[in-house]
Order: sequence, then C-alpha cells, then structure tokens
Amino acid sequence: MRARFALLACLLFLWGPRTQALGQESNKASSSENIARCASALDVHVVDAITHMPIEGAFLMLNQVGAGTTGDEGHVALENVCAGNIEVLVAHERYQEGYRLIELKGVAVLEFELQPVVETFVVEVKAVESKDMRSRSVVSGEALEKKRGQALSETLSDVPGVSQVRSGTGNAKPMIRGHFGRRVPLLVDGVRHRSQDWGVDHAPEIDPAIADRIAVVRGASGVRYGSDAIGGVILVEPPRMLNKPGFASENHVVGYTNGLGGSLISRVQGVLASLPRLAFQVEGSAKRLQSAATPDYALDNTGMAEWSAGVSVVYRADRGTYQLTYRHFETKLGVCLCYRIESADAFFAQLGRQRPLNAELYRSDFEIERPYQAVSHELVMGRAAWGIGPMVNLTATYAMQYDDRQEFDVVRQSTTGPQFSFRLWTHDIDLALEHNPIHLGEHLHLSGSAGVVGMLQSHTYAGLPLVPTHSAKGGGVFAIERLWGHKYEIEAGLRYDYLNRDALIVRRDFSRLVRSEQLMPGACGALASTVDPVRCGSTFHTFSASLGGLLNVTNQWAIKLDLSMASRPPNPDEQYMNGSAPSFPVLGLGKPDARPETSYSSSATITYAGDRVSGEASGFGNFISDYLYFAPALGADGKPIFDVLVRGASPRFVTRGVDAAFYGADGTASVLPAPWLDLSAQASLVRARNLTDGGYLVLVPSDRFRVSVVATKAQFSVFQKLYASAAGSYTARQTRFDLNADLADAPDSYFLAEAALGAQTQMAGQTVKIALHGANILGRRYREYASVLRYFADQPDRQITLRITMIYNSSNKTQ
Repeated sequence: MRARFALLACLLFLWGPRTQALGQESNKASSSENIARCASALDVHVVDAITHMPIEGAFLMLNQVGAGTTGDEGHVALENVCAGNIEVLVAHERYQEGYRLIELKGVAVLEFELQPVVETFVVEVKAVESKDMRSRSVVSGEALEKKRGQALSETLSDVPGVSQVRSGTGNAKPMIRGHFGRRVPLLVDGVRHRSQDWGVDHAPEIDPAIADRIAVVRGASGVRYGSDAIGGVILVEPPRMLNKPGFASENHVVGYTNGLGGSLISRVQGVLASLPRLAFQVEGSAKRLQSAATPDYALDNTGMAEWSAGVSVVYRADRGTYQLTYRHFETKLGVCLCYRIESADAFFAQLGRQRPLNAELYRSDFEIERPYQAVSHELVMGRAAWGIGPMVNLTATYAMQYDDRQEFDVVRQSTTGPQFSFRLWTHDIDLALEHNPIHLGEHLHLSGSAGVVGMLQSHTYAGLPLVPTHSAKGGGVFAIERLWGHKYEIEAGLRYDYLNRDALIVRRDFSRLVRSEQLMPGACGALASTVDPVRCGSTFHTFSASLGGLLNVTNQWAIKLDLSMASRPPNPDEQYMNGSAPSFPVLGLGKPDARPETSYSSSATITYAGDRVSGEASGFGNFISDYLYFAPALGADGKPIFDVLVRGASPRFVTRGVDAAFYGADGTASVLPAPWLDLSAQASLVRARNLTDGGYLVLVPSDRFRVSVVATKAQFSVFQKLYASAAGSYTARQTRFDLNADLADAPDSYFLAEAALGAQTQMAGQTVKIALHGANILGRRYREYASVLRYFADQPDRQITLRITMIYNSSNKTQ
C-alpha cells in the first residue's frame, strides 16, 4: 500500500501541470469543439467511511494523471475538465483506494468514502477535533516553542482578545474578553483544573511546558465545558504519545536577565519494542528567578522558585485505550514589599509618587522572605476509551486533584507558620458518549455527543479570617448535536447542572457579614447557639444552551455565528469571603445568599484564508443578569470605605449582584508579501458597563493593538529555519473607568517593542534550536491598568531571554 501511495505521489508531481488538459488527445487541436468539450467541472469530496470526517491530503488522479490534493475540508474542485469517460482514483497513505468510472458531462459531484487501513491500534484517547462555532486560536508548534519557560498568561498574551489581570510580577491570570478566573475555566488534558482560582493573586498552578498545544475559545462555551465558561475556555493539551517503538526527547534551557535566573524543561517519550502496545512519557521542569526590577528600582521580594514533574502511561488494546497520569506542580512566590497600606491617607498619598516609599532600599536577589505564597498541586487521572460497535465511542475519565495553598504574611519573629492555609480536594468523573457521523445524504452528516459529569469537593481553611471551610457536590448532563454538509455546519447543545454547597462560618465572620448587610440574619436558618459556627447551605440548578452555525461562503471565506445562554452559580469566595490577604491588599466581603448570574451571549466571526492573506474578525456581545460584581464599597459620601485591621488599612471590596454588559471586537490579519516575509496585525477592544449603577466595571482591559514582522531563511551554512522578528504593542489608556471604584486614575498609554532571532541545526543526531528574544527592549517605564501592582509600583523593565532547545526522535511519530 505504501509503495502504491508513493507511486501515485510521484505521478502527481510529474503530471500535475497537465491538470487542465485531462482527457485531451495528443494532437491538442484548438478547435471550438475541443474548447467546448473541456469546459466541464468535477467537484470531489473525500471522507472517512466510518467517521465521515473530511480526509486531508488525499491524492486525486483522473485517467492516471495527477489532478490535485484535498485540503483540510477533504475537498478539491477541478475546472476545464474534458467531457467523456473518466477513471477517478483517490488514494491516501492511511486509507484503501477509491475508484470510479464516470461519464462526465457538465458538472459532476462525487463523494468518496475511504475505508481506513486496519492497524494494530484502532482507538485513540483523543477524539477528532471538530470546528468550533466560536472564535478560536491555537498556540502550538513554533509559536508555542518561542514561549517556553513563560507562565500560562504570558504564553497566551499574543492571542487576540486575551490579556492578563495581575496582582504582581509572578501572579497573573489569563483574561478573555474582560473575563478571568471563575468565568474562564481551564482544562488540562480534558480535565478541569481545580484550585483556588478565585483570587486575582492566585495564578493557575499549571506549567505550560507540559503542553503541545494550547487552544483558546473566545466566547461562552457552557454546554460542553460547564456553565461557568462565560468568557471562554482555555484547553491545555499535552502531546500525543508515540505509537511505534522508539524514543523521543525534548529539552529546553532558558535564561532570563530580569529577574535573573533560568528554567530547565525536559520531556521523554518512549515505546519499547518488547511492549509495542505500551507508551510512556516522563516530564519535568524547574525555574528559579531573582526579584524583578523596573527601570528605576528593584521590586523587592518578587523572586520565585518553581518545579513540576509528571508521568503518563498509555496502553492500547485492540478495542480500547487506557491512560494513567500523575502530575505535581509546586511554586514559591514572593509578594512585593511595596504592598503595604498603613492608612487610607498613606495609600492615596503614595499614588502620586514615582516610586514606592523606601524603594532605594529594595534589592534584586534570590531571597524570598515574608510575605510569600507556597503552593502545590497534584493530579491523578485515569481515562479509558472504547469503541462500542462501528458507530459509538465511550470515554470515561476520573481525576483526583489536591491543591495546597499557604500564604505567609509579615509577622513577629516567633511565628513560623502560614497565616492562611487552603486545602482543596476534588474528585471529578466524566462520561462522554460520542456517535460517529450518521450519513444522511451525499454531503449531509449528523454527529454528536452526550455526557454525564460529577464532582465531589472538600475545602479546609485555617488561619486569619478570609474564607470558611466548605464542601460541595454536583453533577450535570449535556447533549450536543452537529449537522454538517459540504458548505455549512449547524450545532445545538443543552446542559443542566446541579450544585449543593455547605459552609461552616465562624461566629465572628457571620456577625461581620450581617453588620455589613452582606447577609440577612435569618439567611442561614435558625441559629443553634450564639457561639457555635453557623452552617450555611445553598443549592443551585442551572441551565446552559447554545446554537451555532458555520457557513463556508467560498473556499477562502467562512462565517461563524453563535448564540448561547448560561447560568453560573456563585463561587465560594463570592458567597463567603470575609478578610484580607497579603498579596491582594483589600478587605473582601462575600454575599452568602448570592443568586446565580445568567449570561446571554452572541458572537459573529468572519475568517479568510487565502494563499498570501489570512485573517479573522470577531464581534461579541454579552448581557449578564445578576452579574456577581466584586468592587470597592462606597460610603454615604460616595467615597471608598477603608477598614483598619491589625495589619494596616485596606479598602473594602464587596460582592453584589448587578446587571452588566460586555461587548467589543477582536481580530487578526496576516500578509505574506514574499515567501520569506510575514506581516501581521491584531487588535482587541472590550467595553463593559454596570447597567444597574450606570457606571463602568473595574479591571476591564484597555484597547490593545499589535503589529509584527517575521523574516525567514530556509538555509544558511549549517543553520536551517533562520528567522528574525520585530513587534510592537500599543496599549491605550483606559478612559472608561469610575474613579471611586478604581481608587486611582488609570495609567498612561504605553508602547512596548520586542525583537527575536533564531535558527536551528543538526548536532549528534539531534535538532538543536537557539533563539534570543527581547521584551520591552526600549526600557519603557509603564503601569498596567488591569494590575494591582499599578497602585504601588511600575511594571518590570527590559527582559532578554536566551533559549536552547534539543529535540531527538528515533520513532516515526504520528501526530
């Protein structure tokens, strides 16, 4: 079969230029009769006979002459084909050949259903990915490799519509279209990441080095991923395992200048010849950084120490695939010493300073002292996938996660333990039944999936007042069906979720919530006594629905439209928060009787994919009823309220339900004026209003614009794939803000420049890649609006990164 396929490929290469003369006689007479005869057309669509998914890269031959190759839609259209009897042959390396003899007159439409070549392993854990009805970006390959060693939020910072919300130099969360944390779920290898993701100061406990690709879905995705996927969802996907005997390794060494330090990242995959059905992967990383520095001063105590490790094993049986994975992540993050508020007057006084008080004493060193965070996260995951007959696949996933977060504040020397200790145990189960496409017509198919999810969670808290100990249990069911034809796709989905949560609120915290009117005295039922903790329970029933469509207007133009509704229950912090943390210096008060927020969303996306020009533009609107808004509390005089605590003064933030609207646009465009030159531009604009109060919402990202140019050269001496790039990002000043709610004026606009050089070579049987990257190369001094750090200090200065990558593969790896 492979020899036959190679022969067909050679014929296609040799005879391809003759495509428009198929079936003509050798004398090539130019009579009007021949011109008329060669005005026919042939439209060929090639799909998998079992899944009916399009087959890309299938060779098409007419009368033993190469005629073309199918694209990612499994489609190839031929014009100026001569009428008459024509032999049509379709071949692909992984499929049995398809053959037909037709009499061509005018326009003919053919669909070939190719049978897969039978191989040892027939079931893969990862299903074929269907197109998303929402705007979707994928960071993979070279683009992801250039981000190795960076945090997740930095890795995604160049994706249109994605920005960051920060509480410091090492604490940042991805923000999609103005939403972050609790409204943007994060899935790693198909498992929801469970952690203390509610705080601005709680960065995801994930090392993006484990990923082979990261997908960002912009727009509500509640039916498949959960009702809290209001802003979008981030999918972190590890690489596929090897499927043939051999070994592969990938190693990265990354060095940084600000803060000074480096990262080591390694991954090894293998399949033993003696156990060809068993594949394994071992991975690990380590990072150590000094405190960062601005152009004028150091950001004292912002160093970090981080490491992660993981192992995965996959066994491929004849009718099933079984996977077992364990991952551990651990980090220690310093909190800038500039985050100290002695009083309300001192806070407002330091807003006008160019640098923090006593900044001349700050240092850039490796020491991490109080205050700091120490966080560890563990995941154990088991997954099995079976083929049930020729039409149905069942995937079952169980995951146990343990998240241990400890925060250490500045205290007396005799105190050694943490002041805040969070321990979260979560058990998740996911059963998904997916049916292969049902063939309804020549170009009409129906595919879909349905599933059941369940969750048990236990959260223990000890320390200064902040959040209570609580437990939760929940479950959900969903169903999604997709009707797709040659030019269009329509998808509809429904989901129901149930959640029950019980919290144990200590008496002093309960009394404070009642005094601040965040909680009615009888909201948790009759009180057993005046000293015992108060048990406060809540139950939520939520629904999600979506309807989307995709139309391929031409081979280059496509339009997507999505309408969705989702109802999200409040998070534990939104219900029960009652305190202040060192890395987010505000006094937060929750609302235990908060109702679910309901989102109504719509988005429209237009894409163009030409030979030299490609692009995507997307507009969105999102109305949220009972939006759970965490913002400063205002006194009778309209000014922010400050509470004086043992550790100093803190502005009071409260959770309350308001009606809110988010809307905006984002997009990207790329132009290839020459094969070696790539020009691209992107823009992101988000607007958000508090419809209840008529003001603006806090922490909404500023308008961002980015342009870049990349020049490449295939070969120079012993180096291959050389590239040089330059980029500039402009972030506008946020003019849509409420001074009382934001506590301070928005910072000025700023422009950041970056540049990079890279190449690869072969050395001792390995591919060696070397790259040098500079961020903020002009040394611009700036502050970010969506960063708590802006109230106290500037963002870090210029960063130069050196990356060396070594790749080895002794197996013919199938991607």
